[in-house]
Amino acid sequence: MLRHLLAAAFMLAALTGPALAHPHVWVEVRSELDYAPDGKLAGVRHHWKFDEAFSTYALQGLETTPDGKPSAATLKELAQVNIDSLKEFDYFTYAKRGKQSSPFLPPKDYSLTYDGTALTLHFTLPFADPPAKKGALTLDVYDPTYFVAFQLADETPVTLAGAAQGCALTLHRPDPAATQTSTLSESFFNALTTASEFGSQFANRVTVTCS
Repeated sequence: MLRHLLAAAFMLAALTGPALAHPHVWVEVRSELDYAPDGKLAGVRHHWKFDEAFSTYALQGLETTPDGKPSAATLKELAQVNIDSLKEFDYFTYAKRGKQSSPFLPPKDYSLTYDGTALTLHFTLPFADPPAKKGALTLDVYDPTYFVAFQLADETPVTLAGAAQGCALTLHRPDPAATQTSTLSESFFNALTTASEFGSQFANRVTVTCS
């Protein structure tokens, strides 16, 4: 129980606490847009790979197997901590049809895996009201406070699954020049909240258009 509480405190501090520089956590994003048999977009399946330094620190002092890897219990507990702490940030995932937001239900099917160097968080965000297939939908992934820097994976970062015939993807990565924040003060970042728009300029955007 003590280890679980320490892990929870660490993860919450890492995602929400004051920092000495920004960003502090780097995440490689891979996602799947899952279409139901009726053609509606059922949800988004995320696979977020954390940077090696963060992964190592997050696992310090936690239960491992004889070969030094995190135990199944450790990964299960940390997955729950991640999901609980991300709720405040709307899971860093924002969907829109035109100007209308498309809200998500709480995540399901979440888990953590470890490849020997990095942790990857897997979870599905179902749409509360699945959007109709025809038309365009945009999906942004970013941290409003820019504590966490998200980056689309270099190869096939977003894929279509299910009944996605007639749909095409367009990806937009943030301008590398815009990510230079060394001239901004720490007090500026500490004043940012979940309602801030600052982090939106670093958004990784996916636009899916279906005929």
